[in-house]
Amino acid sequence: MSAFPTSFSRAPSNLLTMQNLRNINLTNVAMGRINEQLASGLDLLRPSDDPVRSAAVSTLDARIEATNQILKNLNFAGSTSGTLDQALSDAKSLIDEAMSIASGQINSDPETRESQAVIIDSLIDSLYSIVNQDSLVGHIFGGSAPGRQPVIFDRGAYRFVGEIGSLTAALGSASDVPLTLGAGAALGELSERIEGVMDLDPDLTPDTLLSDLNGATDSGIDLGTLQFSFSGGPTGSVDLSAAKTVGDVVDAINSAIQQYEVDNSVSVLGPGAVSINGSGLSVDVPSGDLTFSDVTGASVGESLGIAFATPTAFNAGNTQGSDLDPKLTWTTPVSAFNGLGGTPLGSIVVTNNASRRTIDLSGAQTLADIRSLIESGDSGVRVVIDDSGQSINVVTESAGTSAHALSISQVTGDNTAELLGIRTLASYTRVSDFNDGRGVDVVSGRTDPTTGLVDPALNTDFEITLGDGFVISIDLSPSDLATVGTLITAINGQADAQLAAASRPTSDFDASVSTTDNGIEFQQSAALALGGGVSVRPLNNSTAAEQLGLMNAKNLSGNVGIRSEDRATIRVDNLFSHLLDLSEALKADDTFGIELAAERLGLSQDRLIQARSRVGGYTQRLDNEVRRQEDRIVFDEAVRSQLRDLDYAAASTEFARLQLQLQAGLSVAAQTQQLTLLDFLG
Repeated sequence: MSAFPTSFSRAPSNLLTMQNLRNINLTNVAMGRINEQLASGLDLLRPSDDPVRSAAVSTLDARIEATNQILKNLNFAGSTSGTLDQALSDAKSLIDEAMSIASGQINSDPETRESQAVIIDSLIDSLYSIVNQDSLVGHIFGGSAPGRQPVIFDRGAYRFVGEIGSLTAALGSASDVPLTLGAGAALGELSERIEGVMDLDPDLTPDTLLSDLNGATDSGIDLGTLQFSFSGGPTGSVDLSAAKTVGDVVDAINSAIQQYEVDNSVSVLGPGAVSINGSGLSVDVPSGDLTFSDVTGASVGESLGIAFATPTAFNAGNTQGSDLDPKLTWTTPVSAFNGLGGTPLGSIVVTNNASRRTIDLSGAQTLADIRSLIESGDSGVRVVIDDSGQSINVVTESAGTSAHALSISQVTGDNTAELLGIRTLASYTRVSDFNDGRGVDVVSGRTDPTTGLVDPALNTDFEITLGDGFVISIDLSPSDLATVGTLITAINGQADAQLAAASRPTSDFDASVSTTDNGIEFQQSAALALGGGVSVRPLNNSTAAEQLGLMNAKNLSGNVGIRSEDRATIRVDNLFSHLLDLSEALKADDTFGIELAAERLGLSQDRLIQARSRVGGYTQRLDNEVRRQEDRIVFDEAVRSQLRDLDYAAASTEFARLQLQLQAGLSVAAQTQQLTLLDFLG
């Protein structure tokens, strides 16, 4: 017999209908969700399903996306590494061919050498194509700027216009692997520098950044709390942790001391207060003693040059702090260069890439102005601040023959190039830098075969003949060749001794660095010039006179002396230069030049082999990182699958159960809808 459920005794039919619909709808919703899960394969359809699992899945999604991007980068890097390796292999083959030609032409005839020079020229063209080769990331030898062609042909020379350094990308643990190579990384230096020797010693300014100071301890500026006391009174403090510039430090210390004066009813500072004086801080204390100190473990005051390990007070007799050794920056004013000794800037003469320019620096207000003026006019040189931050270096970009070498000289009566420390031939120039870094050779230590003793006559390098025929013998030793200054001192010393021994005035001869064009000058007195010029003759097969440029010296006006050829010019040491030298030597039928070029090519070959080894190491690291990233992404996807993906077996079973439940619910609903009052009464 049919009956109503006991929970709905005497319930309206509408309520019974709504209850049935609710149960059916809940089943339909559950079936719809499982149907969506089965269609998508996901257990988590939206974050609200399980916030904890959703957060974990979101983190894994981000990691997997980042890993996929790293894998793409690694694929690009691998392709670029392969291109680099092939380019270096091509360059190696090129060097091998050039060295084979050089060795085969040592004992050849002029006609054959001329024909082989044509082949070397074609190798230079091939090298030009290699260094400008593209990869997926740009020019492989473009350094940190691969978007532009790194080497251009400029007035007979090959000029590097790219950037030094290399391009890197997010490559996981291999992120330091370069995608490109820059100057000096493989094919030799594509730029050479004149290293400034003068410390320009800039003054402090209120805008000088603390990060641009070496500090009194030569370890930078320490920031934090600085303590001070006045004439045995209470201790005050100032917090310098937020200071960025020297002006910030001065303002903070002055403010703290002024507050100290108010709090303790004392007068500490004079009208000068704490201020900037030269390259350090100055403290005006008219009476009493002001002592700065550091808290335990800090070195704020010590680095600022106003606190010392042995407490030292500032007073009327001691006002100046230690030198903070400011570094040069492009905004450093020229007026702050103590290294100039108060001398205003004038003009310099820059000869580079077969062009000569006189550059007026008198209008420069900052170091950036000096750079702009020197680099202007497509000169092929760059000005950079030395790593020490104390001087400037000049870099040439052009690799060419000796005619394209860089030299910086002076204008008559103007020593600006020496003041800036960038003159290529001055008293401070190393003799070892002469002749493209080969230096100067002297005969030394030769002994008499009979006595076994050192014979000065056998060790004389050259002799100087004056206008009246007087001969001065010069015997140089390796210790005389430290710098041009020591060389000239040695020559003048020997000349003075020989002149004095002959009862002649030492003013008859003088060796010096030319005050204008670069070179070593041998000058005689005006009276001797009437009899003829100065000449130099090598002795004992010594090459010193030739390597010093004395054999190609120019006569000075009025026969007063000679000026040597400039042998201290700066040339780029790279494969382009070496191939150009070989071509030039072959065309000139110069056996020694061929041998020298072959030697230089051997150095380029060694550099190239080392570069290929590095690139091979980079490629191996990239391959290892690809495998590591692939393993990581597999693991992350497995964990994400466990958290997010659907268990099809369980879902199918649940779907079948819900189908049965829905069928039962529909059947029950159909039956209950057919009941009447008679069924209830019966």
